Amino acid sequence: MKPSSPNSLLRLRLYLNLVPVFGVPASLWTLYASPQQPHTQLKQVSRLAVVLGMGWLLATVLLSAGAHSEFSQVATLRFWLVNGFVGTGYFVTNLWLMLRLSRGKTTRLPGISQLSRRLPD
Repeated sequence: MKPSSPNSLLRLRLYLNLVPVFGVPASLWTLYASPQQPHTQLKQVSRLAVVLGMGWLLATVLLSAGAHSEFSQVATLRFWLVNGFVGTGYFVTNLWLMLRLSRGKTTRLPGISQLSRRLPD
């Protein structure tokens, strides 16, 4: 298979959309600004990446706001600890999805894939 074949370009775009943090703008571009209709698998992965990225961003902002509030030092530490777990989970989930993609398995996640299908076309 040549490196410039359509199948290898599709795989490259799938991996690009699953890169933590930087894949969210690429996924949004694929879904809403791309002049052509994206491949079905690319559309599914892009929607999943957007939902995961926006969920991580929302959780990070809310937990950071909770950590900066004037509770106690123990509560602040707990907010930062949970924030670290959320961030680590987001990165590990994206890397795990990339690994599944490289093995030819599905990239569906229970609950999150159903939520991602509700994004507007």
